Amino acid sequence: MSTLPIVVAPPEREAETAFGGTLGTSLIPSATQEVDVDLLRKSFSNLTEKFSQVLQDIKTVGDFRLTTVQFNVEISSEGGVALIGSLKAGVKGAVTLTFSV
Repeated sequence: MSTLPIVVAPPEREAETAFGGTLGTSLIPSATQEVDVDLLRKSFSNLTEKFSQVLQDIKTVGDFRLTTVQFNVEISSEGGVALIGSLKAGVKGAVTLTFSV
């Protein structure tokens, strides 16, 4: 089994309790955990297949053609992947679409 080291940090609530506040993740100790490469590959494959379905209808918008899609993902310590997003207002989006003429 081939593995890849992933940096993991404690959940925010645990970190807040342990360190007495929310001073930022740079002050929270992190550790690495080995994640199975095959599991990670399957997780990325599943995510990109579903994301492709989402974007299927916007290959063109008017006279513009979609040329690049960037999205940010979070890797779990179990090897799962998920799009990074938030329910809070004012948080930057996790997807960038680039169109050209």
